[in-house]
Amino acid sequence: MRVADALQPAGLAESWRELKTMPSRPRPWWYVSFFAISIITVVAMVGTSNLLGYSVDLINGQSLPLIGSGSQAMAWLLGLVGAGILAETAGRALLQLVINTLARRLSVDLRKAALSSALRAPVPDVMELGTGNVISRLTQDIDNTVRIVSMVGVRLVITILILPSSLIALITIHWSFVVLFVLVVLLLIPSGRKTVRAIPSATNIVSSTEARRNNLLLDTIRGIDTLRVLKLGAWGVQRMRQASWTAVQATADRAPIFTRLLALGSIAYGLLLIGVFGLSALWVARDAMSIGAATAAVFVVVRMEVHVFNVLFFASEIQSASTSLGRAVALAQMARRTGLLSEPADCVGAPSVTVRDVTFKYPGGVAILEDFNLVLEAGTTTALVGTSGAGKSTLAGVIAGLQRPDSGSVLIGEINTATVSDTWTTRQVALISQEVHLFAGTLAEDLRMADAHASDAQLYAALEVVGLGQNTSAFRRFFPSGLDTHIGAGAEELTPEIQQQISLARIVLRDPPVLIMDEATSEAGSDNARMLEKAATEISHNRTTLVVAHRLDQAVVADRIIVMEQGRIIEDGTHQELLNVDGRYAQLYQRWSAQ
Repeated sequence: MRVADALQPAGLAESWRELKTMPSRPRPWWYVSFFAISIITVVAMVGTSNLLGYSVDLINGQSLPLIGSGSQAMAWLLGLVGAGILAETAGRALLQLVINTLARRLSVDLRKAALSSALRAPVPDVMELGTGNVISRLTQDIDNTVRIVSMVGVRLVITILILPSSLIALITIHWSFVVLFVLVVLLLIPSGRKTVRAIPSATNIVSSTEARRNNLLLDTIRGIDTLRVLKLGAWGVQRMRQASWTAVQATADRAPIFTRLLALGSIAYGLLLIGVFGLSALWVARDAMSIGAATAAVFVVVRMEVHVFNVLFFASEIQSASTSLGRAVALAQMARRTGLLSEPADCVGAPSVTVRDVTFKYPGGVAILEDFNLVLEAGTTTALVGTSGAGKSTLAGVIAGLQRPDSGSVLIGEINTATVSDTWTTRQVALISQEVHLFAGTLAEDLRMADAHASDAQLYAALEVVGLGQNTSAFRRFFPSGLDTHIGAGAEELTPEIQQQISLARIVLRDPPVLIMDEATSEAGSDNARMLEKAATEISHNRTTLVVAHRLDQAVVADRIIVMEQGRIIEDGTHQELLNVDGRYAQLYQRWSAQ
């Protein structure tokens, strides 16, 4: 099954151009040194094969140019062979060191660039790509590239250079070997081209299915409590099994391509070796070539086999590295591809928010919002009320920039969010939802995520606003070391109410002009509900606020209440106005009041 990827890998040439912009990019001296070492290594390899072949002539009593004949000439020849082997060994070691060092340094730069790009790219694009896909590109793909480059890099470089070097060596022996080489290449080009062209697509499908599997794994881990409560464990396991099996199938579908590539390589080498043997025998029989020259030609071809088949054997790994590198590079370019647009000045004071003719559809074509219009007056608090699936959270996500509408526009003040960078929008609009993430570290470090330059006094003041002052029992209970108390992963688990208070304190420090609370206080228990509601009301002052109300006491205190059903506004007014209408809101309020 083919799985489309939201962000296609960059091509190899494009990836290399991107790497050349990294801080650890190769400098001119690197290219010169690398090329020189590579040439010396390959010349030593081909030269050694030639010398070993011509040793047959010495054994037969013939004389060789420069070194003569006899035992002394044989000693010189063996010395040259030894020197060639030493040069080859040293050259391989140096190339391995250079390639490994460069690959690891570039991987650090690429990981940094990819992470920075993911953080700066529009949130809808990142969400479409998927958390698992982003993590896979930042970790698995980069690690995979480094591993394969370290394993195959030297082999690949030598193979690329040994083909023309071997061809030159064969030319010096007899011109007919070149004709044979060209004929074999021309014979296999059509099949080889078709096979090679199929590799990138197949490899990207493998990477995409693996990324989807990673997405589902993360989703399953995050929702494990829900799966247990709803007794959906078997469903979760079946979903993971299907995703894993899809990844296995994609890998299996790719395998025949490389089998064909190995078969073509075997045919090419077989034809070349048979042809060299045949031509050598012909020219020796006609005294147009010495036995030593014929042996040298055979040695050159035999030595070439090892390296060509090394590369063919690792063709799957090489293509995997190319695709993995392209996936990481595409992520590093993501912010640029989507376009970091203009950066107007931040809003001064609370702006109005206008939703104009917005249509939003989820995959499958189901419209959640269609030609939707709404204006949030500057500095007011508007509550969204409605049953589950009415489109409240979708509308909140569209305004916050988490979702990109299919049509229509969202304006913050006079600024159309489609014409500005995502970073500008997120500076103006803050969204708080039920899901609160605490960063591992101290309480002070977590709060300073909102304002890196905030003083301790400002941090305490923000906590005071949300009902978590230093003198409260909750603060003393959960933060015995004050701002230096460790929270997040590895620390004592905090209650949902305390986590929400920390999240609200971040908003106080960040001070955005527009605030969206998507059921941000719905996790509060009865003992803490009023305290969280009071905190939410406090931070909404002097901002344009949209509250997705889970409980109607959130709506009662709002300046305006919007009732939504099936993506449409069915009622709009103040609490008292909607009670007087005696419509849908009045019914909901009566039920809530009775409870």
